Amino acid sequence: MSTQALPERDRVARRASLAAAVGTAIEYYDFAIYGYLAVVLAPLFFPGQDGLVGLLGTLGVVASGFLARPLGGLFFGRLGDRHGRKTVLLATVLVMGVATTLTGLLPTYASIGVSAPILLTLLRILQGFSAGGEIGGATSLSTESAPSRRRGLFGSATSVGISLGLAGAAATVGTLSSLLTAEQMSAWGWRVPFLIAAPLLAGAVLYRMRVEDSPLFLQMVEENAPAQAPVKEVVRTHKASVLRIVAIAYSTMTTGGIASVYILVHLSAVLEYPLTGALWLVVFIVLVPLALTPLAGAMSDRFGRRRILAGSMITFVVLAIPCFWAMQQGSLALAIGAALILNLPFSVQQGVVYAQYSELFPTRVRYTGVSLGFNIGGVLGSGLVSLISTWLVAVTGITMAPAFYIIVAAAIGLAVVATMSETRSVDLDDGPASKVSRVTGPVAQAES
Repeated sequence: MSTQALPERDRVARRASLAAAVGTAIEYYDFAIYGYLAVVLAPLFFPGQDGLVGLLGTLGVVASGFLARPLGGLFFGRLGDRHGRKTVLLATVLVMGVATTLTGLLPTYASIGVSAPILLTLLRILQGFSAGGEIGGATSLSTESAPSRRRGLFGSATSVGISLGLAGAAATVGTLSSLLTAEQMSAWGWRVPFLIAAPLLAGAVLYRMRVEDSPLFLQMVEENAPAQAPVKEVVRTHKASVLRIVAIAYSTMTTGGIASVYILVHLSAVLEYPLTGALWLVVFIVLVPLALTPLAGAMSDRFGRRRILAGSMITFVVLAIPCFWAMQQGSLALAIGAALILNLPFSVQQGVVYAQYSELFPTRVRYTGVSLGFNIGGVLGSGLVSLISTWLVAVTGITMAPAFYIIVAAAIGLAVVATMSETRSVDLDDGPASKVSRVTGPVAQAES
């Protein structure tokens, strides 16, 4: 690439990564709201004398959204590999925004009876279906638009978007909970976070419409016809890459899920700390280490994906037991500090994995391959992490049991990374079988 072309490629990469981050933030804001409002929604849509039964019904709807994600990944992945990343990413954010807005307008059980939880479940499934197509597309767009020497940095935008979306949802629900009474939250306050999705949707669609499609996809279309059956091609010729992503996604989303999502359950329900501002704790532990994410992406461009990813997994193995031990010492400040420290390696992981995922597939099937592996790993990881962690504590009676689960999940990820070759020098035109120069330093940077 000529030096004159570099500034233009950087401009395209910045726009693509920002589009990926903005859209993913809104997708994950929409998807997370329901979980944060589960306790409020339970008596409105699953009324009954036993509040636990209602809560379980509400959490069952949460699970249905996760189960729909692999199907959405296959559907949107196929479209993205045949018709382009931009078009499909417009569709995913549109579907998510409409489903979320309609959730905010739903009548409750008191108004329409059993139709209310049925409609709620259908909309949640639609949300999960949409979310299943987001990560593969955002990852493909951001990494394919980036100069090869900076794929890790620009690819980390997807993870930044996820963190901002989760934190934004927690902050919105936390603010409303502090301003409104419990009666007001039940009467109408729960609708506000869902309805905020409408203007966010409009902004995301307008921005994504202005972004160029992936240069690599456009080049592929000019030179060759897109894959006619990308799902079949991925399953038939890229099984190893899919399985690697499943394992890495399971590992990172289990370790990170325990550190950022389950930790609230652990501190409040297991260790019985008075977490009146629990949602603000989510905002704190998600946003404080966020700067590590693009830094880790940039470091992986220089030192390699495997080193940074393996280092983060080893860090989880080292920190898990000391951090959970510190949480049990009776000091809420110490417990929060330990939770924050435990999120540091997760932020590092998230700066690397999306570039790593992209580099395992050629352009013609990248959207499908990443979507399939990531969403299956996500169901096994974040979809089950709180349930398994809580079950481990209940069965063993050991409050530190989730720490051992972290170690197991990190070890699985580490074992898979050990079987992989370094991919930062992969030519994305052709996937992992074709590599550009292994030379490092200024010469390689000039060549890329």
